[in-house]
Amino acid sequence: METGIVTEPSAWLYGKDGMSHVDELFMGWAVRILGEIRGILDIETHYGYRGYLKKEAVWRCTPEDLKRRDESGQTVFISSAFADILEEPDVHSRVIYTLNRGSFLTELPEVQKGYRKVRLADGKEGFVPCIFLEYRKENDKFFYDEKPQTYFLRQSKENMFSKTEFQNSLTARAKNYLGTQYRWAGKSAEGIDCSGLAFMCYLMNGIVIYRDAKIKSGYPVHEIRMEQTEPGDLLYFPGHVAIYLGNLKYIHATGNEKSFACVINSLSKKDADYRADLAESILKAGSIW
Repeated sequence: METGIVTEPSAWLYGKDGMSHVDELFMGWAVRILGEIRGILDIETHYGYRGYLKKEAVWRCTPEDLKRRDESGQTVFISSAFADILEEPDVHSRVIYTLNRGSFLTELPEVQKGYRKVRLADGKEGFVPCIFLEYRKENDKFFYDEKPQTYFLRQSKENMFSKTEFQNSLTARAKNYLGTQYRWAGKSAEGIDCSGLAFMCYLMNGIVIYRDAKIKSGYPVHEIRMEQTEPGDLLYFPGHVAIYLGNLKYIHATGNEKSFACVINSLSKKDADYRADLAESILKAGSIW
């Protein structure tokens, strides 16, 4: 099996037509290479999503390389909306790349003036403010686990925080995207869609959920009764998903003409931010608990 690592700051994953984008990948994310036709790779992401990616965006490696990366404990991710990777630990230094929230890098020992030296997926090295970095909480074990078909269910138990800590962290991360414009298939602070918002917030907290707006077998989110819903759980509508905040409020990325952004709305008719079209069309709620 051949795998690879994305070497571009952002790379679109395309559908079978080769034109419509279905997902967004960031630097440092791993993929499984299933085939190649005329410079286009048929790939599966480290979270089990399929699509097509230009080969120039991927550095090829082996599952053993990914395992070594995981076991090193040196993988960090960008936790701010964006972060400049600088040639030197100085605000006047040249920008090598600007990376999106969720991009993976390898930390190096050197720290100067509040900057951490890092190695990028394409081999370049640079500096980024330490406050913009967090240690990666999930991994690429899907590509080298002995039973990958059940891995996502098992990893949700292996990497779990306390429930309250997880809920608080997840909802706080979601609020960091408030005001971000809606972008189909997007996952960044430049533009994000509904399932991209849910996916990214769970990913940065160490849990891989399905990327689309539905509950899928083999992933840790399972259906619960609406009255059981707690902060951090997911609300599902026809073709849409939101993160529940509590007190009948939810946060979501919506393409609605009146907002077209990541916003907070309410399920209560008494609130000014009530969305009748959504409140009246809830299909189910989902939770990892």
